[in-house]
Amino acid sequence: MGLRGPAPKPTGHRILEGNLGKRPLKDREPRPRQIAPKCPKHLDAEARREWRRMVPILIRMRLLTEANQYLLANLCQSFSTLAKAQQKLSETGLLRKTPSGYLQQNPMLSVVNGCIEIIANLSREFGLTPRSRIRLQAGPADDNREELEDVFCAVD
Repeated sequence: MGLRGPAPKPTGHRILEGNLGKRPLKDREPRPRQIAPKCPKHLDAEARREWRRMVPILIRMRLLTEANQYLLANLCQSFSTLAKAQQKLSETGLLRKTPSGYLQQNPMLSVVNGCIEIIANLSREFGLTPRSRIRLQAGPADDNREELEDVFCAVD
């Protein structure tokens, strides 16, 4: 049997929301440093461009930590795969004719839809959708603001 109920929110999210339930905040939750992780070498060129676009956004939102490397890499690589599959789908069309003459949905449509689903799920994890960030409110600046600005400047 799996875990029941919705996944608990990280303490940082609860603080940004204002701790609406007034429950005690967890003080022993792991807290990775808020620094930009290194771009993994396995990402293709399009995914690397998306990485360079996303890192400053997530740093400004104060949602990027050193622990998010592979989650962000998956988001960027899915975006790259989506772009390539969408290009191929545009070239070949939504339907294709089988050797027996029947019309069939282009297999690229399944790839596009799968990438869209992955991107949507990972975007929610990072608070990048309007619905996922509607309750978040920016709090006071962190003590490590200078460190974040150094990382932000290094990314540009």
